[in-house]
Amino acid sequence: MNGLLEHSAHCPFCDAQLTLLIDTSAGADHSYTEDCHVCCQPILIHLHQDSDGHWDISLEQE
Repeated sequence: MNGLLEHSAHCPFCDAQLTLLIDTSAGADHSYTEDCHVCCQPILIHLHQDSDGHWDISLEQE
């Protein structure tokens, strides 16, 4: 199912707790950049959907 997925994570720069709305409509494997809502640094967000439909979401410094 395509849409938005709410995900809690920590900023890889300032370690602030973030709640992200992840856009899953681009497909099973993609990455995009979003700025931290606290420190404004660019976060690279990687998305992968497994065969069961579960999302693996990882964040790293861009």
